Amino acid sequence: MTLFQSIVLGVVQAISEFLPISSDGHLNLFQHFFKLTPSLDFDIFLHAATFLSVVFFFRHQIKYFFANLKYIIVGSIPAAIIGVLLKDQIESIAASPKLLPYFFLFTGIMVLSTKFITTKDKPLNYLSAFIIGIFQALAILPAVSRSGGTIFSALLLGLSPQNAFNFSFSLFIPTTAGAIVLGLKDIASSNFITLNNLIAFAITSIVGYFVLTIFQKITLNKKFWIFGIYVILLALTLFFIL
Repeated sequence: MTLFQSIVLGVVQAISEFLPISSDGHLNLFQHFFKLTPSLDFDIFLHAATFLSVVFFFRHQIKYFFANLKYIIVGSIPAAIIGVLLKDQIESIAASPKLLPYFFLFTGIMVLSTKFITTKDKPLNYLSAFIIGIFQALAILPAVSRSGGTIFSALLLGLSPQNAFNFSFSLFIPTTAGAIVLGLKDIASSNFITLNNLIAFAITSIVGYFVLTIFQKITLNKKFWIFGIYVILLALTLFFIL
C-alpha cells in the first residue's frame, strides 16, 4: 500500500465512519478499486483513530456517558455477541463486492426514511437501548451504516435528535474499543507500526473530529435524511459497475 493510498483510505474512514453512509462499505469499495487486500493492522489503526476522534469530541459530555452507562451496557450486548460468535461467518458470507449495492440500498432507505419520522423527546429505557444495539450490530455487514442504524432506530423509538446522536456515539466507544482489542490478538505482522499507518492515523483522527462537528449540526437541524439520497444513488450506480 502506497502512502497516497493510506491517506485516501484514512480520509474515507474519517468521513464515512461517522456519516450514515457506511465506512466498511466505502473502504471495501476503495480497496476494490485500488486492488488492495484488506489489512487487519491498517484497519485497527483507522478504527483507533476514529475512536480517538469520538473520545475527544465528547470530552465535555462525560456526565451524559456515566448517567446513561446502564443503557450503554445494554445497547452494547448485541454487537458483543455477534462480534464474538458470528463475526467471521458473517464477514465471509458478505465479502463479495457484488453484495455491496444491496447493503448500501438498505442503509440508504433506512436513513432517508427518517425524513418522515415525527420528532419526539422520549427518555431512554432498557428496551429502547437494546433495540438500538441490535441496529448497531447489523453494521457488521459491509455497507450497513452503524451511525445510520443507531440514529434511525433511536429517532423511530422517539428519542430527540440530540439524544439519538449522543447515544449513538456513546455506543460507539465500548463497541469500537472491543473490536480493537479483538483485532489486536489476531495481528501476526511484525510491521504493525509503520510510517504509512501513523500518517493515516493522524489524518483520520483530525478529519474525523471535524466531520463529527458538522454531522452533529446536520442531525440537530433534522437533515439527517439527506445522506440517504446519496447512499441510494450510490447503491443504484454500483448495481451497474460491480
